[in-house]
Parts: sequence; C-alpha cells; structure tokens
Amino acid sequence: MRMILPEQREEWLKHQHDNKKVKQPVLDEQQWEEFGRTLEECMEYNHLICFTYWQDGFFYELIGYCHYINSTQKQFHIVDINEEVYYLKFNVITEIKAR
Repeated sequence: MRMILPEQREEWLKHQHDNKKVKQPVLDEQQWEEFGRTLEECMEYNHLICFTYWQDGFFYELIGYCHYINSTQKQFHIVDINEEVYYLKFNVITEIKAR
C-alpha cells in the first residue's frame, strides 16, 4: 500500500482546487446594456435580482434587491433577503438576471 504524507496530500488538494478555477470572462457593451435594462426594471418594480459574480477563479451568486448603483465607486449596493448589505464592484459582475 502506498503512503502519502500530509504535506503531499495538502499540495495535491490545493492543485485539484486550482485546476477548477476559470478565467474571468470579459463582458461586451451589449451585455452591459442588457444588464442596465434588467436593473432598471427590477429596481422600478422592486423585484429580486440574481447577481452572478467572479471571485478568485470561481463564480458565486447573490440574490437580493439592488438598493443603489454607485457610479463613482463603480459598485452595486445590494440588500439580500436577510437584509444584509453587500457591495459588488462592476468589474466582478458576470451576469444579472431578474428572479
């Protein structure tokens, strides 16, 4: 039977984790226009929005209400269903969908 040292196992797990990472997608202007229409409609009618964002090679989702769009700091102020506030930078957003 083959033995693996704890350090080797740790390196192997880190390698497996790093192999699952993906590059950040680049969005074009047409996608941002579509996001703008979705945001405008959802903010007007107070609908939930699903924000998909990229962070360190992985995609995550945040569902909530867009409370404010801060164009000077280039970030969205989002309040989730538990009333917690999140700030998402424009440059990490990969998709915005109405819920």
